[in-house]
Amino acid sequence: MEIGILGAASLGQTLASRLAAAGHNIVLANSRGPESLRDVITRLGKGITAGHAAEAMNKPVVVLAMPWTKLSNVLAPDIDWHHRVLIDATNIFTSYAPSFEIDDLGEESGSEIVARLTPGARVVKAFNTLPVATMIAPLQEERLRRVLFVAGDDEDAVAIAQQLVSDIHLHPVYIGSLVTGGRLMELGGALSGLELFIDGGR
Repeated sequence: MEIGILGAASLGQTLASRLAAAGHNIVLANSRGPESLRDVITRLGKGITAGHAAEAMNKPVVVLAMPWTKLSNVLAPDIDWHHRVLIDATNIFTSYAPSFEIDDLGEESGSEIVARLTPGARVVKAFNTLPVATMIAPLQEERLRRVLFVAGDDEDAVAIAQQLVSDIHLHPVYIGSLVTGGRLMELGGALSGLELFIDGGR
């Protein structure tokens, strides 16, 4: 697949590296432009190129791996998403260590807001419930697969996200719509930070 990743911190780089290793073509973008990613791209290896945000957003599959507070700078209302798959991997932090703070969204989830900001996109929630280091940590038992939750309203878009989860050797579990599943996956939700495993040999 052709995949654009918006955000080049630890999550964006990890997904870029692992998805490229699975055979996907990745455009990685950040807010500072492709020149700032030269060393990152060299380190991550083949299958990954640096691009502007607009280039990444033009791919058939786009992953939001950027800070929640920067979304409004990127998701402009005039973007024509044209049914592209948009995987929301953000968490609603408004500040990070040492004083973590979470946005107060009332009864909504971050993914519902993302869907509202991106009319025409097929939004799926994934890759957000575990810290990156936990998500990719080696397992002592080769048969085991770490579970990663997926939520969304479009069946085909969910299937694409699940395939990408499988491609990086995790086990996707669909938990429902953005309204129901997305809220469970939100920071503070029942599934946020929950680490589960499945026996992949069965």
